[in-house]
Amino acid sequence: MKDMTLTQEYFTCAVNSKGKISSLSIERQVCLLAAGLLELQMEGCISIDRKQICIAAPLPAAKQYLAPLYAFLDKPRPVKMEKLLEAYTYSFTDRYFRELTASVGKQLAAMGLARQTAGGVFGTVSYVPAKEAIHGVTDMMRAELLEEGEVTEEIAALAVLLERGGCLKPYFSQLEQKEMRARLKEMLNAPNGKLVKSMVDYVENMIAIVTVLATAHS
Repeated sequence: MKDMTLTQEYFTCAVNSKGKISSLSIERQVCLLAAGLLELQMEGCISIDRKQICIAAPLPAAKQYLAPLYAFLDKPRPVKMEKLLEAYTYSFTDRYFRELTASVGKQLAAMGLARQTAGGVFGTVSYVPAKEAIHGVTDMMRAELLEEGEVTEEIAALAVLLERGGCLKPYFSQLEQKEMRARLKEMLNAPNGKLVKSMVDYVENMIAIVTVLATAHS
């Protein structure tokens, strides 16, 4: 199976059987956004602090599935994190979020890891991950998080995102989930767990901003 990136792996396990992330699953939406931002940051395309995001370099060809997100951030001035989250989770239209999920799904389909489908009143296109892709991600997580051995930073970050997005239950037993959380906690306290801790802080900060937005929009 072709290798997937963090955003593609998260998408594969986060969408439902129709290839969608419900607008009611705000935390699940935020975690997809966080995965995309982390990828862009690790690629050197953007710089992020807790409040704003700046473009730092052009988007490489290998990351074109993140083009909708990059385009939103590509402004003369830094984009506030609050503005980004409001546009992707609390706008009158779900245009920005749909564009991002469609772009990620389309790339997976091109890799042979998802199939395109259309449904609903407007025939909205979505992408349903192949079982092979789902098993590939979950098996990889089991191998690293539930067995003795080194856990890569990407798998740790993926586990944090899937756990915070409430995506683990369909794929892992309660015992497995408990063991995964315990392993991640160990990593948070380890000297080399800096990236995992920053990932947790990163996601929690975004969730906190969304919670404030929810209150403002209620």
